[in-house]
Amino acid sequence: MADTFDVVVIGGGVMGASAVFHLKKLGAERVVLLERKQICTGGSAKSCAIVRTHYSIPSNTALAIKGLEIFRHFADVVGDSNADCGFVNSGYIIVAPEGDKAEKLAANLDMQVKVGAHTRAISRQEAQELHPLLNLDDCSVIGYEPDSGYADPYLTTTGFVNAAKGLGVTVKTGCTVTGLLREGDTVTGVYTNQGDISAGAVLGLIGPWSGELAGWAGTSLPLEVSRHIVLTFKTVESYARSLPIVKDLTTENKMYFRPATGGVVLVGTGDHGDPLDEPDKIDDSVSLSFVEHQGGQIAHRMPSFADGELVDSWTGPYDITPDWNPVLGPVPGLRGLYVGYGFSGHGFKLAPAIGRVLAQSILGQTPDISIEPYSLDRFEKGNLLTGSYGIGSIS
Repeated sequence: MADTFDVVVIGGGVMGASAVFHLKKLGAERVVLLERKQICTGGSAKSCAIVRTHYSIPSNTALAIKGLEIFRHFADVVGDSNADCGFVNSGYIIVAPEGDKAEKLAANLDMQVKVGAHTRAISRQEAQELHPLLNLDDCSVIGYEPDSGYADPYLTTTGFVNAAKGLGVTVKTGCTVTGLLREGDTVTGVYTNQGDISAGAVLGLIGPWSGELAGWAGTSLPLEVSRHIVLTFKTVESYARSLPIVKDLTTENKMYFRPATGGVVLVGTGDHGDPLDEPDKIDDSVSLSFVEHQGGQIAHRMPSFADGELVDSWTGPYDITPDWNPVLGPVPGLRGLYVGYGFSGHGFKLAPAIGRVLAQSILGQTPDISIEPYSLDRFEKGNLLTGSYGIGSIS
């Protein structure tokens, strides 16, 4: 006989962890989290875990503001004084060159303030006081978020999971979902390698693996998967963990960098990356030309890294939708099936808020922030959420 739950959540990354915590906190009685491997071993494990509110789409900014609030008060939110998501309040700087990008950055800062973000434009002098290593000669507009920073993906994910377990959520690791139980056009549970599980609602939060969910459901989920590279560099002086994160819109690949453990700087990109057919078969190799290119960009922005050395590299998958923004909510034509996917490289910072609004939607409550703009049918209707910076993880 199948186990029975009110809600089954598939995926043990930061999204699934946030969702099961909020489902239970908001009143669901029987909730189970299913993870085919171990908690935080998929895309979340590779996240650079930047927490900022800068977007060009107001609803994204609203979700990010809520997410930042939860990161900053994580222990209080999960109800455990010992809980730690690893949040470091370093601040966040974003720079743009003269021209179109500068105009967009200035306009977006104004929008974000209206939505409720704590952000403002600052001078080159103030930016250099905040981050003395920066060369800002080619930067026309500079934005600054004093409350933002970065967190730890493993601590955040396990923090939500541990809090959820404390509230009574069942967590099953090594549990591979192989299909959906259905009665006509209603999803009634899942098939797994540990037996069938019946449920009133199924929520799929499996990121780059969402193509599998589309196959189980027999529907289309617009999605591309790409490979992204992260590098860390060091120089003679240790890179202080308190230095602000920097997003550099002067670079074609929308480079960003932040402090990382060991006195190094972590460097990533917000561009499309390399196409990836199977997220389980990601290539971790990094070309010398890519290292040289990124090293050159870092040395331009921080001249003290002209003789910097590569310390480490890794790769991770992005699940990308046509407009670089997530799909959230019910799957049309299949009652009881909900999804959250397509976070396009900017999901971590949104995870605390998205877990909450998806939980509210599933439980028939009014979400704090409407998820209607993120509906799956927006692609068919032509209502894309296209950011003013074009493609990339800063929509």
